[in-house]
Amino acid sequence: MSPGRILDLGHELFGLTTAGGVQLWEASALLAAARPHGLPAPGEVVTVASYAETQGLGPYAPPPAPFPLVPTAPAFIYGSPNADWPALAALLRTRYPAHHPLQLATFNEHGEPPASQVLALTDLPRLPILHGAWCMVHLSPLPIANDLRGLDGLRWVVARLLAPGGCPWDVRQTHQSLRAALLEEAHEVLEALDSADMPALSEELGDLLLSVLAHSEMARQTGHFAQEDMIGGITAKLIGRHPHVFGNLTVDGEGQVLQNWEQIKAAELAAKGKPRASALDGVPPSLPALAAAQKLGKKAARAGFNWGSVDQVWAKLHEELGELAEAAASGEQAHASEELGDALFVLTRLADWLGLDAETALREAGAKFRRRFTAVEAAAAAKGTALQTLSLEQLLTLWEEAKAHPS
Repeated sequence: MSPGRILDLGHELFGLTTAGGVQLWEASALLAAARPHGLPAPGEVVTVASYAETQGLGPYAPPPAPFPLVPTAPAFIYGSPNADWPALAALLRTRYPAHHPLQLATFNEHGEPPASQVLALTDLPRLPILHGAWCMVHLSPLPIANDLRGLDGLRWVVARLLAPGGCPWDVRQTHQSLRAALLEEAHEVLEALDSADMPALSEELGDLLLSVLAHSEMARQTGHFAQEDMIGGITAKLIGRHPHVFGNLTVDGEGQVLQNWEQIKAAELAAKGKPRASALDGVPPSLPALAAAQKLGKKAARAGFNWGSVDQVWAKLHEELGELAEAAASGEQAHASEELGDALFVLTRLADWLGLDAETALREAGAKFRRRFTAVEAAAAAKGTALQTLSLEQLLTLWEEAKAHPS
């Protein structure tokens, strides 16, 4: 069936015209266009499994990237009797709401098509009439304000808030005034991660993305850079720093990946006229102290400044703890503070040798302490007793009970 004949039928059935532009797709071609490029073919032997498979979370399902339709423009899809309409409906549901109306027509290849019918997208895969017939589907354009599942919709919302006639609070903000909000959103993402709360993680990542888009729109309006520059920059950076994925480089394990990353990064900075004078450069000063210490230690280790075995790290930790005890006994606060810092720094090196993240470990320990302490408070309150009136032995008893019965 020729595209010309298809357009003629679309005009007869749905009143489509090409004056305002229309997206015309054959169903199987549309599905093929939504499959990410560059992935191994089914059955092809790979040396690196997907994230889901590596983590033991199930089989890999590729995302529809790129999504081949522009939801805010009309689309016309046609398919043969063998078209996979359930798969097509699942693809469309990634961007269109389930209740989005569409017009459907089925017809005999040699006869005139019948009148069309209106149904919701969610009904599309369940219609028995789709089997054994040629079909045409007309998707009406989705208003930009209703494009809730795509980045374009969110970008439009942010741009509208900062445009003439937008929100009087938003237009008065600056990059600096939104700094605290960005930091807060990042910490709320971490909180959702720590609690393994996936619905909360989805929400908090959305809030963090809002901050990113707000900063990029403010920068666009002042002529510094646009969202396209931001996205183009990180995309090119990721491709350039993964030549073992997007190029022909062969790597032997994660260690070589990290080594290549640092070398490529150094070359990028040199090309920008910003070479790093020290292997320790590039650690943000605003990082939490424990995270910054571990990052400094990692950078030094990659430069060759490292112990030869984990036993040497343990020995150094015991040495630092001994020096801390001596400094504390001397009563010299400045010296004790210095030795405490040394011990904490060695602990971050030990964490690195053990394959652990010191910041995460301490954060989880703090959360565990909070849970147990509040359980002790609740137990004391249930007995009508204030914590301050309990002996150490009584407090430790309540503490052990809290440990034995975690909430």
